[in-house]
Amino acid sequence: MTNNLQYKNLLLVVFSIVIIGFFLLYSASSSFAFYKFNKPDSYFFVKHLIWFFIGAIALFLMSNINYQFLRDNSKSILFTSWFVILIPILQKIFFNGDHVARWLKIGNFSLMTTSDLGKICLIIFTCSFIDKNYSKINNIKFMFRNYLPYVLITLFLIFYQPDFSTTIVISLIIFSLLYIAGISKRIISYLIISGIISVIIILSSINNYQQLRFLNWLKSFSNSANLDQSYFSILALANGGFFGKGIGDSIYKYNGFIPEGQTDFILAIIGEEIGFIGVFLIFSMFSILFWQGLIIAKNCNDRFSMLLSFGIVINIFFYLIINASYVIGILPTTGLPIPFISYGGSQTIFTLASIGILLNISKTNNFNQTNRKYYV
Repeated sequence: MTNNLQYKNLLLVVFSIVIIGFFLLYSASSSFAFYKFNKPDSYFFVKHLIWFFIGAIALFLMSNINYQFLRDNSKSILFTSWFVILIPILQKIFFNGDHVARWLKIGNFSLMTTSDLGKICLIIFTCSFIDKNYSKINNIKFMFRNYLPYVLITLFLIFYQPDFSTTIVISLIIFSLLYIAGISKRIISYLIISGIISVIIILSSINNYQQLRFLNWLKSFSNSANLDQSYFSILALANGGFFGKGIGDSIYKYNGFIPEGQTDFILAIIGEEIGFIGVFLIFSMFSILFWQGLIIAKNCNDRFSMLLSFGIVINIFFYLIINASYVIGILPTTGLPIPFISYGGSQTIFTLASIGILLNISKTNNFNQTNRKYYV
């Protein structure tokens, strides 16, 4: 497979998902726009289209900026993300800003969800750090002094917003990157133990709303009368059956059964309207995207681009799997969207920007394995 073909295949599958996502988003969101927000039925569709065009510009820019720039400036990039994340937090503390400090705003207009920026910047920093210090990643003292503080500061800032679910997802991505890099089993054991202890501490310290949401999820396994969004989303999926009720014919998107059907629980509406076969098609397309990302990672010429490619695709795939898991009640509701399909400006822009990085890497890949500058 030539570089050009690999580039085209990735671009084709991404824009196929995006185009299908537009139709599904319009169908899922039209009733929410009209009945819940008293807006035209195309309200969310049009806003999502605007975010897509901004994201497409970000994709174009990132696909034409040499990815080695990210490697050489990874620490400055991470520091910039800290500054951006801190702005709404400081507004919350000193200027009576929003109780939830997740969004960077100008007046009432939200520019971005700052955790999306922090996530991609930490992935870039981790890949760069591993590449530059590969021979030392199994030195516990070195890692604790030179790497762990950057991770903990980023995770703490995002957790403080509060955004517990994104904190967990970032931790999983970072753990995956370290595992792929070949970190020792002893350190992996330490990380797992530390992670379990951290989750226990976090669950005891998070706000009442998040605790209640977690407890409701636990109760749902023994009490089907707990009528939350996951309960109705399962009914919506069951109502869709194998072939679905038809585009626009969802019942559960009305009357508040699934109040976040255009964002967090869009998969339930999709499953009701186009059935199991439609959901299977979506998962198949994301699987192709994941596979294309792995092919790019496999054929990278250097360790940084290999790890970065892997980090980008597992980030997208984790979001899909976690979203699907809480839609069917396996996990507590986290608020994580489906990339390219769920309504949301920030996740659309940063996901397309990350795809731009992946396209940039695919253009520079050399398929002569003897030219590799690292060992797999």
